[in-house]
Amino acid sequence: MLKNYLFLLKKKYDRYVHDPIIALIVIPIFLFLKLLPYKLASYLSGIIFQFFAPMTKYNSRVIKHLKIAFPQLNDIEINTLAKKHWFVFGQIIGEMPHITKLIKLKRLETYGLEKIKNGPAILVGAHIGNWEFLLRVADLAGRKAGYVFRPINNWILNKIQIYRNKEANADFYKKGRLAALGMSKKLKNNEIIGLTNDQLLREGINVPFFGVETPTPQAAALMSIKFNVPIYMVRIQRLEGIRFRMTIEDQLKIKLSKVNEENIYNITRAISKRIEEWIVENPEQWLWAHRRWGK
Repeated sequence: MLKNYLFLLKKKYDRYVHDPIIALIVIPIFLFLKLLPYKLASYLSGIIFQFFAPMTKYNSRVIKHLKIAFPQLNDIEINTLAKKHWFVFGQIIGEMPHITKLIKLKRLETYGLEKIKNGPAILVGAHIGNWEFLLRVADLAGRKAGYVFRPINNWILNKIQIYRNKEANADFYKKGRLAALGMSKKLKNNEIIGLTNDQLLREGINVPFFGVETPTPQAAALMSIKFNVPIYMVRIQRLEGIRFRMTIEDQLKIKLSKVNEENIYNITRAISKRIEEWIVENPEQWLWAHRRWGK
C-alpha cells in the first residue's frame, strides 16, 4: 500500500515539478542554439560538452565502454578518445535545431538513395555521426518511412520532440505492440521502415558486440525473413567543416538455412558486426554514453 502511494507520489512530482523544471532549462538552450548560426551552435556546444562532461558520472561510463571496445589502448589514449567523443556529442546537440537547414545547404552528401526508390525496405542505422539525419533518409529518396521511437521520459520534452519530427515527413510508432503492427503494415504495403540496432534491448537476442555477448534488437531480422524484405545498412559519417555523408550500403546478404532461429541470429550478428566496423573507423563519433553492455 505504502509502496503504491510513493510510486503515485513520484509520478505526480515528476509530472508537475521535475519535468517542468528540466523543460524550463532545456527549451531556452535549444532556442538559443537555433538562433545561432549552425557552425557556431555546433562548435560552441561541442566545446561546452568537452569541458563539462568529463566532470559528470557519464564520463566513467564512456571510459568503461571504450575499454571494452579498445582494450589495446592505454589510459591516456582512452581519455583522449573520450574527450573527442564529448566534443562530437556536443556538436550533435548544437546541430539538432539546424538539421533541415544543413540538408538545404547541402552539408549532407548522399550515396545510394536509388536503392530505396521503389519497393519495401528495412533501413538499419546506428547512433553515429549525427543520427538525426537517419530520420530523413527515406524522405530524401522521395519516400515516407515508418520509424519506432522511445518516448522521452520528460513528457514536455517528448511533446516537443514529436513536434520537431514533423519535419522528417515520416510516420512514428511508439515502442511496443502498436509499433510492431505499424511497421508490419508498412512492409505489407511495400513501404519503408527504419530502425537503429546499436542499443541495448533486454528482450533481444545475445550476439557478440566487441567480443561481449549482448542483448540486441532482432526486429530487422524477424521482419526481413517474415516479409521477404531486403535490409540496407545506412551509415552516417561526420566529415570536416560541419559536413556529413549518408551512405545506403548494398543489400545485406546472408545465406539462409532451414532453421529460422539460426537465420535471425546470423542476420542480427551481421548487422552488429557492420556497426562495429563503422565505430572502429570513427570511434569518437559513436554514442558511448549509452548502456550498450548493460550495467
